[in-house]
Amino acid sequence: MNGLFAMESVLLLLLLISCARGFYLPGMAASNFCPSKTLELDESAKCQSQVYVHVNSLSSMETVVPYEYSSFDFCHLGDEDVRDIGDSNPVENLGQVVFGERLRASPYDIKFMENTTSKTLCEKKYDGKKESKMRLTFLKERIHESYMHQWVIDNMPVTWCYSVLETKQPVCSTRFPYGCFVTDNGMKHPACYLIDTGAEKGETYLFNHIHFIIAYHPGTSGGRDGRIVRAQVQLASCDSAPCTTRSKPFKLPHLESLTSDVSITYTYSVEFIEKSDIKWASRWDYILNSSTQGGVQWFSLLNSVVITLFLSGMVAMILLRSLHRDIAKYNQADSSDDVQEDFGWKLVHGDVFRPPCAPMLLSVFVGNGAQLIFMMLIALVFACLGFLSPPNRGALMTAVLVVYVFLGAICGYVSARLYKMMGGLRWKSNVLFSALLIPGYVCVCVCVRERCVHCPQHSVWGGVCARPAPVGGPLLCCHSLHHSAGPALPLVWHLPAPGLPWLLPWLPKATHRAACEDQSDPS
Repeated sequence: MNGLFAMESVLLLLLLISCARGFYLPGMAASNFCPSKTLELDESAKCQSQVYVHVNSLSSMETVVPYEYSSFDFCHLGDEDVRDIGDSNPVENLGQVVFGERLRASPYDIKFMENTTSKTLCEKKYDGKKESKMRLTFLKERIHESYMHQWVIDNMPVTWCYSVLETKQPVCSTRFPYGCFVTDNGMKHPACYLIDTGAEKGETYLFNHIHFIIAYHPGTSGGRDGRIVRAQVQLASCDSAPCTTRSKPFKLPHLESLTSDVSITYTYSVEFIEKSDIKWASRWDYILNSSTQGGVQWFSLLNSVVITLFLSGMVAMILLRSLHRDIAKYNQADSSDDVQEDFGWKLVHGDVFRPPCAPMLLSVFVGNGAQLIFMMLIALVFACLGFLSPPNRGALMTAVLVVYVFLGAICGYVSARLYKMMGGLRWKSNVLFSALLIPGYVCVCVCVRERCVHCPQHSVWGGVCARPAPVGGPLLCCHSLHHSAGPALPLVWHLPAPGLPWLLPWLPKATHRAACEDQSDPS
């Protein structure tokens, strides 16, 4: 009977395997591209010729708050002199919103396997009016704060590759600057080494030309289609179009010398390269392998593990010696008829089973800790299975939030069980505190900080953010008070409210400089 049952189980398993079908994870399905002529000849072809470039919000490692792409005076789809390519803004999931990703459609018109040399994207004009000065000031200040682009092509980040002086090896970054500057002392921003003609002291340069290098893996239709496996950009600063190697770099004008009209021409070029040795499934490898951190620090990791094991062994030996000594004394005391007082480890039994002074808070914290531990374990399992891979944007944070919500039952069970074991009677309060205490604290900190960031024109909010300093989180908004989240143009910076001079060291120097320029400008 047992052999027959095992055979039936194996046959059933084989039947289920034969009925199984493969599927693509969300956000990981391959996209086939083909030239526009192929679509004209065969309308039923399952491919697309337009290669869309999606732009993301600009961020910096020196500041706190990112800016949306629309806050900068770049070329947008809504401009009059920009051609509409039929692209729309991608739909964002919960994880992308929480992480601050704001993917937007761009006006770059790129056709598959169609190379272009120098194509004009748009032209921005500036005069001596206050609005033009504000736009130029915003561009220059964000360059000095090292804000960088983050673009996406075919659900893959656009990389900027450069060589490191120490190792002479190329390093590819998923972020690239849109300008560079040279200080009055002659110190160059790292990106200014791309300017071959030499950068002058005290000048700010704008990279107004982008050269796209798109590599594709050819398909099976005789080279008429393919899949994108790599997207890179090369930056250039050109004073006039078309942009060549002999062009002079474009310098952003100083505000005091802005008397006549100044125009900035944004151009781009595209180059397609066939890469048969790179498969679509491994197209992320060059990004993951090229890291400025030099990979995993194995020596530091092993050093930490060895030190931890050594110290743990020492503590265990000390505890064992003490336990053996006390156990020997307990055995001698049991063999004798004399009654002795408790000593050694027996003195601890009076403290181990004593309820704590705040059982409510302890049970709430333990319940939330259990919820977080189970959330991390489940998210790690899904990540190992490939559901939370990098191409699936925002999936990690979405999964973490959804799992955290559903694991509220574990938090309530652990908290209520521990609270009841300690003799607690206010079970209704325990339920409310378990559900609202930790999430409520985080939400209040985030909301207060966002309020400070999105309302910089009301400088009194600096004092409101600074007063609950012991909570730690809202204090961060005092540092990012000078940032604006305006739709297209930056708001005017303001100094802190009177009576709070101690906040000045927390604010960057750009805040005071911009405020002084705004007050001194009569226009």
